[in-house]
Amino acid sequence: MESLLFSLGCVLPLFVLILIGYILRRLGMINDNFVSVGTKVVFNVSLPVQLFVQIASSDLTNVFNPKLILFSLISTAILIALAWILIPRFVKGKAKQGASIQALFRGNFAILGVPLAINMFGQEGAAPASLLLPFIVPFYNAMAVVVLTIFSPEENASKKIPVKKILKGIITNPLIIGIVLGIPFALCNVTFPSVVTKCLNSIANLTTPLALICLGGQFSFKLAKANLKISIPITILKLVVIPAIMLSIAVAMGFRGGDLGAIFVLYSAPTAVASYVMAKNMHSDDDLAGQILVFTTFFSCFTLFLILFILRSLQLL
Repeated sequence: MESLLFSLGCVLPLFVLILIGYILRRLGMINDNFVSVGTKVVFNVSLPVQLFVQIASSDLTNVFNPKLILFSLISTAILIALAWILIPRFVKGKAKQGASIQALFRGNFAILGVPLAINMFGQEGAAPASLLLPFIVPFYNAMAVVVLTIFSPEENASKKIPVKKILKGIITNPLIIGIVLGIPFALCNVTFPSVVTKCLNSIANLTTPLALICLGGQFSFKLAKANLKISIPITILKLVVIPAIMLSIAVAMGFRGGDLGAIFVLYSAPTAVASYVMAKNMHSDDDLAGQILVFTTFFSCFTLFLILFILRSLQLL
């Protein structure tokens, strides 16, 4: 019963916010413009500030774990390679292939994963998940650009990987900037004046409710009607098969507690909202990307709870 209540307490509040966003959109109280502006505020202001606060207040010497970072990057790279090889064998059309590959490896780690880790372990306990962000976020972004460029549907699309574009995207990414700025403060163990801390926390606290309400506000079941033969298998792979394999390997390698929790949210989170935006901007199959986003977000409410309950029952978290 304790594990059940713990799992519900971690997952349910997040999806209540998504449901609120969905209901508000259906009632006409929020619209596309609200979702667009709210998402920009999250990615460019509140989330970078939240990450800055989390990093700046962390004891990096105690939570920094090269083994966790290497495991996450190497396992994600292997996942991308396998998807790159296998997806074209089962999915026809370059646009659909690119959208499918991106959906499999790019999780909603920053918006849904890190808040879930905070719910599970508190701000300090969620440090391992937060510290993965400066490595995982740019890796996601870079590989998404590479995949969608190589699998471009345009006949005359260049097959040359846009290195400058990738590097610019990493350097100018607000999330990366927030994390990098927080590292010197953490290393120097700087304590902010209380008025500064309150201001930063007020901005940071906008992140989870605003992001999840916006996510619910752009949720549309109409997108789920097409491409079921692709979106359903991708959803099962994303939410069940991949987490089961990655978590089993992680447990066998000795990961426990907050480190295992970071791996849990990394691989159990639904497909990233940004995957739909990038697919649309890079002329991939944005309809399929949106459908996968809808399915993985909706069903992750159940899979996150079940996986967390199992890990908690086995006393691995």
